[in-house]
Amino acid sequence: MEAADSVTTRVHFTHLAQPDRVEGIASLLLRRNRLTPHALIICPDDHTARQMDTRLWTIHPESFLAHAIAGAPNLPAAEQPILIATEIVRDNQPAVLINAGLEVPPDISGFDHIVDFVDGWDANLTQMARERWRTYVSLGLGPAYIGGKQQ
Repeated sequence: MEAADSVTTRVHFTHLAQPDRVEGIASLLLRRNRLTPHALIICPDDHTARQMDTRLWTIHPESFLAHAIAGAPNLPAAEQPILIATEIVRDNQPAVLINAGLEVPPDISGFDHIVDFVDGWDANLTQMARERWRTYVSLGLGPAYIGGKQQ
């Protein structure tokens, strides 16, 4: 695992109250209108990436969040404000890394901001979030908790 630049990288954890990480991330992106800076959502597997893709297309009845899955044919990934991947890619020069998985992603260097989650509805997943917190600390990053519960 490659450490982030501790001088500039911010790590924030936010609380998920319900067992749907895809919905929680989509809601966060919609609330923050995440079009700039560019973001990378790193998913643990292809299934989660496809779920995220579908949800971002349907997040709002009258619109969607512009995005692409990394490696999709005929889509210029570099132009996408949100890129969904199962490994670290930098095609859209993302400043923000959103962790849809349960482990600290490898090679988190070069991101200005990392967003991770506490699955507050499950004690085992909350413990895994604590482990990720400790990992970020061991990498020289000072994670912070964003208060409030997110769906």
